Amino acid sequence: MTPPGKPPTAPPPLTLSPEAAGVIRSEILRAGGREVTFLAEVGPDRALVNVRAVARGNRSAVLAVSRDAPQGSVMVHNHPSGEIEPSDADLAVAATLFEEGLGSAIVDNEATSLYVVVEPPEPRVVEALDLQEIGGFLSSEGGLARVLPAYEDRPGQKEMALLVARRYNQGGVGLVEAGTGTGKSMAYLLPAVSWALKNEERTVVSTNTINLQEQLVGKDLPLLEEALGESLSWALVKGRGNYVSIRRARLAAVSAPSLFQDDRGEEIQAILDWIENTTDGSRSDLSAPPSDEVWEEVQSDPDICLRARCPHFQDCFFQKARREAAAAKILVVNHHLLFTDLAVRRASNNFTQAAVLPPFRHLILDEAHNAEEAATDHLGVEVTRTGLFRLLSRLERRGKGVLADLRSRLSSEAERGSAASHLSRLEERVVPALNEAREALEPLLTSLGDVFPEAVGDALRLGGREGIEPGRGAEVQEAVAFFFLAFRRLAREVGELRLRLGGDEAWADTLEGRILDLQSVQNRLESSALGVRRVLDPGDENSGLVRWLQLKGRPLGGSRNLALAAAPIEVGPILREDLFRRLDGAVLTSATLTTRAGFEYLRSRLGLGPEALEEAEGKLAVEEAVMPSPFFFEEQSVLGVPTDLSGPQQSGDGFQEETARVVLDMARMTGGGLFVLFTSYRALTRVAELLREREGYLPGPLFVQGEGPRARLLGRVVASGDGILLGTASFWEGVDVPGDPLRGLIIQKLPFQVPTEPIVAARIEAIEAQGGDPFWRFTLPEAALRLKQGFGRLIRTQTDRGAVLVLDDRILTRKYGPYLRQSLPPAPLSKGPWGELRRTLEAFYLSTPASKVD
Repeated sequence: MTPPGKPPTAPPPLTLSPEAAGVIRSEILRAGGREVTFLAEVGPDRALVNVRAVARGNRSAVLAVSRDAPQGSVMVHNHPSGEIEPSDADLAVAATLFEEGLGSAIVDNEATSLYVVVEPPEPRVVEALDLQEIGGFLSSEGGLARVLPAYEDRPGQKEMALLVARRYNQGGVGLVEAGTGTGKSMAYLLPAVSWALKNEERTVVSTNTINLQEQLVGKDLPLLEEALGESLSWALVKGRGNYVSIRRARLAAVSAPSLFQDDRGEEIQAILDWIENTTDGSRSDLSAPPSDEVWEEVQSDPDICLRARCPHFQDCFFQKARREAAAAKILVVNHHLLFTDLAVRRASNNFTQAAVLPPFRHLILDEAHNAEEAATDHLGVEVTRTGLFRLLSRLERRGKGVLADLRSRLSSEAERGSAASHLSRLEERVVPALNEAREALEPLLTSLGDVFPEAVGDALRLGGREGIEPGRGAEVQEAVAFFFLAFRRLAREVGELRLRLGGDEAWADTLEGRILDLQSVQNRLESSALGVRRVLDPGDENSGLVRWLQLKGRPLGGSRNLALAAAPIEVGPILREDLFRRLDGAVLTSATLTTRAGFEYLRSRLGLGPEALEEAEGKLAVEEAVMPSPFFFEEQSVLGVPTDLSGPQQSGDGFQEETARVVLDMARMTGGGLFVLFTSYRALTRVAELLREREGYLPGPLFVQGEGPRARLLGRVVASGDGILLGTASFWEGVDVPGDPLRGLIIQKLPFQVPTEPIVAARIEAIEAQGGDPFWRFTLPEAALRLKQGFGRLIRTQTDRGAVLVLDDRILTRKYGPYLRQSLPPAPLSKGPWGELRRTLEAFYLSTPASKVD
């Protein structure tokens, strides 16, 4: 121990052991004197030992190897010139290596001189979580019980918390299915918070729904803080585009007459008034949602940010949120933000410093059954007709836009500086390029739209078995070539105007905001052109991508929104290598992670299957567990299947009419409080029409998805207490309606994915190419998880009771039926003709004290 007041003694310098020097000389000689990178350990006497060559060549190869190097090691490389002073590139690499816990040094070819660029950091010393302490906190006499008078000791919650704690102590990945009522959020928050308090290390908690995020930050974390008696730091992190930019909002107010086609003065003034009163500054805090056109001009945007030079930097809502996030040890985010962060890190090869999120070493992925879909969405690309035209319109449309505002401001002081020169360039170079881009865009979209056969539906896969490649046709090739040239020319001209304005002292400060707008437009023009190329001409990426064209929106006059999209066929390898293996620990949890076959399906989709882990370099431990729900499904619920309906496979309108009849009977039986879930919007619409004709016979109001915002619609259902809700995809999960407002559930059709959808078709083909059966390995388990999610809407508390009706009798008649039934909670099965089954269900509801029966 260093005596008080005396500075610590500097450690002796690093040296090369004789064995290490010999290895280095030998490897450099074998490489012909070229650059070789070595990884070495630091021995007890500060000599480098156990040296091995790990890379030859460029910086990226060195950084790729470094991610698996033990902390406290040293990367050593030679300079073929014999000069061992570090270059700027060496210093940059050394800084990155230090972030990953490594030192760096330069050696001469004879291994006689060693220049230490950066000493290896002291190895992290972590304090492990005390499992007994974690378990005790969740006991009937623990910390939570002291602040919750009605607290119940839940064995499943305690077991899950111990599993999460082990993953913090030992690393690796935990997979936990925690049935409804387990208390999973507290089971993972307690270890995460305890680790942060002991080790000052951050955890990111990612969820799929805003409801769960609000529960975590508004209820669970404050409760945990009170129970622990210690101050905790957490933050709810939103994407940058959710925040208003004070500078841009004020600029938009001044420029509104030149920017917008319609009078937006009142809308912008409302935003300015809100800025003076809001503490949050995010779009969700606005009482009236702004139009997309206005929000695009006032939102925070990285391409248009002045950062510390901005006069509003200290008051900036996004920067405040960013500072809070950087200081917080628990970050609550959504999957969109998590996988956007991953995409940025992969593109920039930055896995140790801040990206969209601050750096983190631990991850809790709640609602993890959505992880594959969310990752697919954000690791791909989409370019839309609407987005492209909006981008061009942002520059100028009908005398409004960024160029119009620049023209107005330059013209108002024509004698100032080089105003005339800038105006001339704008009119003679930028405007013609903009017009040419518009002329190029319509032929491209028209030629791609013509590719759609009438019977193909809304999405058309490119490549694949059908080999449809519109980019190879003469007409499309010509249109694509024209588009690329025009968009690249416009980007170049916008960039040149930006540089000239920025370099003009007379205008640079005055037009700073608009110069940044030009930078943003230039970046988006270039990324749009690259996105279109990636979809139509992917080159070497082709084998790993699924690419498609899609028509979006309803054809209510005018053109439908054509989208060009591409996404990875398999995200599992990406998640394994660039997410899970780069973390110290991760836990994936949800109420629905398993099928009858356990975690096999989820692990295979997320790159965590045993075979994939064996192939991966380095061992990644995976622990899995199922925490059963504390609910008594055998008593609280029943699964009913009518056996005499025409079925979804029959042509005509018969099945929709029978569905409406069953809904009407069921609603009378329950007195309302009914959800009806569909797999297609068309079926929902038809059944809604049929029920509207008989609305006077329904015991409560009818609510139909699409007739209002989802959250508002759900609120009205709950408030009514006896409503009948018809919903599709978004109502199968993330909907929590405990108690009397939901007393029955009808699932019209088994939720099999449409096999012709581009991503589904590509994944089916990939499994077939590996010699697997795509139905049993992909289609069926995906449907089982979806069905399980739908079933889970009904029983949310220990006092809930109700019946789940599945109108698709394939769950009984097909050989895969047992797989689906055994993937569901253990509700008793009742089946038979609807007349008989109805009497069984009536008896069930009459025996339910809390039921509402006419």
